Amino acid sequence: MSEGKIIEIYNQGLTQVMSVIRELTNEIKSLNSQIETLSKDNKSLSNRVKSLENQTNKNSNNSSKPPSSDGFKKKTKSLRVKTDKNPGGQEGHEGKTLELSDNPDEIITHSVDTCDICGTSLQDVKAERNIIRQVVDIPDIKVKVVEHRAEIKKCPRCRRKNTGKFPEGITNTVQYGEKIKAVSVYLTQYQLIPYKRGAELISDLFDINLSQGSMVNFNDYCHENLKSIEENIKASLINSKGAVHFDETGVAIDKKRKWLHVASNDKYTYYEAHEKRGKEAVDSIGILPNFIGTAVHDCWKTYLQYTDCDHSLCNAHILRELNGISELEKQSWAEPMKNLLTEIKKEVDLNWNIANALTLDKIEAFEERYTQILNDGFKEDYIANSESYAKKKAKKSTSLNLLNRLSTYREQILAFMYDFDIPFDNNLAERDLRMAKVKQKISGTFRSGSGAKSFACIRGYVYTVRKQGMNALKCIKSTFTENPVDPTLA
Repeated sequence: MSEGKIIEIYNQGLTQVMSVIRELTNEIKSLNSQIETLSKDNKSLSNRVKSLENQTNKNSNNSSKPPSSDGFKKKTKSLRVKTDKNPGGQEGHEGKTLELSDNPDEIITHSVDTCDICGTSLQDVKAERNIIRQVVDIPDIKVKVVEHRAEIKKCPRCRRKNTGKFPEGITNTVQYGEKIKAVSVYLTQYQLIPYKRGAELISDLFDINLSQGSMVNFNDYCHENLKSIEENIKASLINSKGAVHFDETGVAIDKKRKWLHVASNDKYTYYEAHEKRGKEAVDSIGILPNFIGTAVHDCWKTYLQYTDCDHSLCNAHILRELNGISELEKQSWAEPMKNLLTEIKKEVDLNWNIANALTLDKIEAFEERYTQILNDGFKEDYIANSESYAKKKAKKSTSLNLLNRLSTYREQILAFMYDFDIPFDNNLAERDLRMAKVKQKISGTFRSGSGAKSFACIRGYVYTVRKQGMNALKCIKSTFTENPVDPTLA
C-alpha cells in the first residue's frame, strides 16, 4: 500500500481506518495459516526424502540386504578388518605345489646323438645323469562298453531251460552305467550347470549323446535312493547337542515364490523346499521344534518362538546394521558397539584352543562396556528423535529398533563369548543357501516342485559328504548301487 493511499484512508476517518485494519488482520491470519501448512508439508516431505535416501543408500554392508542387490555401481566396504598379512598363503600354510611322481606312467628319454661343438657321435657314450621333468595331464577319455551275456542252458534231465542272472541294476538291453549317471547328477545338481550345457559337456568329454530327459531321470533316481539317508541327516541335526544354523531364502518354483529352508552344522546340511516361510513351514520340517541344542539364526521372530532350545543371534547381521546407523542415521554410539563386538571376537579367537569360554573378569568387563554403550545409545537416539517420539503414534527409528534388540537379546548376541562352541555369526547357513541363488541365476528357476525337492535332497547330501572330506562324485555314484554311502554312519 502506497503512502498516498494510507493518507487517503486516514482522512476518511476512524471508521475507515478500523475497517482496513480488520481486513489486513484477516489477511495476515490467512497467510500465517498457509505458512503453517506449508511448513508441515515441507517437514513431512523432508522426512520422506530422508527415508527414501536411507532406503536407497542401504546395501549389503549396512543392512540385511543380500550382496546380489548391490548392483555394479555400489561400492561397499567389507566387514573384514585390515591386517598386516600379505596376500596369498601364510607362513606354515600347507601348499599344493606339484611334486615329482616316484612312479610315472610313461617315461620318454630324449637322447643326445652328437656333440654340440665338434659333431662327434655320442650314441655309444653312457649318460652321466638325467634331468627330469614331468607333465601331469589327463589321458584321452574313451567310453568303455561292457557286454553282459546271460547263458541259457537246458537241463538234460528235466529239460528245463535255465537262464543266468544279470547283476543288480542291469535291466535294459542298452543302458548307461553308474559313472555316467553320477557325472550327470554332479554337473547339474552340484556344479549347477543347466541341462543343455551339461549334455554338451558330456558329449565333448565322453562322446556320449545324452538327452536332457535322461539327465532328469538320473536326478530323480538319485533323489529316490537318498530319501532314507536324507532322513538320517535330518535326525542327526535334531539330535545334535551343539550349534545348528537355521536360515531360509526365497526361490521360484513353478512360477511362484516359495522358500528353501536350511538347517546345518559343520558335519551335516539339510534342505527342504516349502510353500511357506514361517511357523507352518518350520513345524512341517520338524527339526527346530524337536531340537534342544543352540539354534543360530538372524533373530527372525519365527525361530524365537521355539523355547526348548537355546538361541544365538548372528553378529554379522548386527555389524552391518551398526554400519547403517553410523552412515544413515549419523548416530555415534554405533561405532563403539561395532568395535566392542569385534574386540570380543578377537579375544575369543585368541583363546578358543585353550579354554571353553572367556574368563569371568573379561566377561564382566565386556558386559559393562556393552551396557554403557547401550545407555549412551538410548540417550543419543532420544535426543535425535525427541520431537518425533512426542507424537501419539510415533514410529520408532531404525536406531531405536536395533537398540531394543541389543538390549532384549544381549545374552543371545554375546553367546559366543560364554561358550566357544557357539559361532560368532550365521554365515554357515548363509553359505549353504548361497548356491541356491546362484543356481537360479545361471540355470533358471525350478519348473516343478519335484525338481526343487530333488535339488534340495541331492544338494544336502553332497554338502554333507563334502563337509566330512569325502569325494562328492564317488558318493553320488554310490547312490546308483545297492549300498549308497551314508555320511551319518561315518
